[in-house]
Amino acid sequence: MDLSYIYLFFDGVITLAGVLLVVTGFLCGAEMLKWWGSAYFIGAAGLGVFVAGRLGSPVLAHGLAPGILLMAYGVMWLGVRRLAGRSGSVPLALLPGLAWLVAGAVLPFAATPWLYLVAQAPLTLLMLVLLLVEILRMAVPAAARYPLVAVLVAHGVFVLVRAAALLAHGDPAALRFWLVVSAGEGIAFVFCDALCASHLVRMLRERLLDSAAHTDFLTGVLNRRGFTLQAERRLRVSPCMLLVLDIDGFKRINDTLGHAEGDRLLRELGKICLESVRAADVVGRLGGDEFAILIDGGTAETAAAVASRIRQAFAQTLTPHGLAVAVSIGIDGAKPGNTLDDLLRQADMRLYRAKDSTPRIRRLALGTG
Repeated sequence: MDLSYIYLFFDGVITLAGVLLVVTGFLCGAEMLKWWGSAYFIGAAGLGVFVAGRLGSPVLAHGLAPGILLMAYGVMWLGVRRLAGRSGSVPLALLPGLAWLVAGAVLPFAATPWLYLVAQAPLTLLMLVLLLVEILRMAVPAAARYPLVAVLVAHGVFVLVRAAALLAHGDPAALRFWLVVSAGEGIAFVFCDALCASHLVRMLRERLLDSAAHTDFLTGVLNRRGFTLQAERRLRVSPCMLLVLDIDGFKRINDTLGHAEGDRLLRELGKICLESVRAADVVGRLGGDEFAILIDGGTAETAAAVASRIRQAFAQTLTPHGLAVAVSIGIDGAKPGNTLDDLLRQADMRLYRAKDSTPRIRRLALGTG
């Protein structure tokens, strides 16, 4: 079969994949799929230029076409960065392709046409490495990332093997063989790549939806359901300390300064709680102005230190008209057989007792229960 027909078929496959990705991206609001589909369109344009160049213009086939294909990798890189919430420069993404256009005007492709596949390999591998770095940095489960990582790694290995084989045996027959194999590998790559990219987007969206379902929209800490799930999981594996806290006179603050100011104080308290504990600890808003903190593996002294930091930091919060704000905190430690409900009940009791004491921290472990 003529090589041009093979690449025209390849061109049709990548164009169809681009259409499906772009349509899917618009339907589900996934920006990465729009960028990824656009990259496929650019790749299809590059293949079209390659086919046109084989009809009698080596400059098109070996100079312009590979540059366009490299730009497609750059657009894919942009898509991954947008999915991860990071910005990306379009000129920077297109730079490898533009660099190739310069190299293509200098390298002797007319005398040794196989050389363009060898010279293109380092830039292709560079773009694949950049894609892999972005994907591996994403905060998603391994099951979401690794299929796409495996596809990109396999594609990179193919590019490397092809370049090495052509360096060892660079002749017209070898070039034709590798062009035919490249078309087959390209079709497989496009199919698997589109499938795995869609899988990554779906898994990330599910993770974001799950996070939203367990996060308090106002303060950014866990909501009651999210806190309960995580806290119960931690209690099963390690001893924990529980802090329950609320804002003194919160109803008066709302009535005097308005609900907008009350919401601001809740956000500030949530921020202070998160900044006062370790990443392993669990912070949640139980409802209203009541927050809870589970200190994983902590002691009574650790819990008291955290409570003191929170009280001191929140006392620095400024309010209109100089109204003082403070929190009361109840502390309890898990005993063998205790459930989260047991801990919450005991800590709540100490919280209400704390409102009549100074400083307003009530804990069992130091004999003030």
